Amino acid sequence: MHLGGAALAGLLAIVSMDARPQHDFAAHGVVIWSEPRPGSALAGLGYPGEGFESDRSEEREHFSCGPFDSTLWHHGHNATTGIIGWVPACHLLDPD
Repeated sequence: MHLGGAALAGLLAIVSMDARPQHDFAAHGVVIWSEPRPGSALAGLGYPGEGFESDRSEEREHFSCGPFDSTLWHHGHNATTGIIGWVPACHLLDPD
């Protein structure tokens, strides 16, 4: 099957829309942890606008994000830097 230029461009646009980050970081310098618990090794940092693509979430150790608390942790990667690790849900903005 041969796709014309316009058809191929449309297909790529659909793929790009599906590949957008699922979440974004809620604050500057959000720690991306190596394990789903505070105090584990620092994998990297995340900043608003970079995006975080989650591949799974798990209920784990309690984490306090200032006025908010969470036991839900997301595993995935920073969509801009590629750093892989865990982020507590209270440090992520939902895609809505």
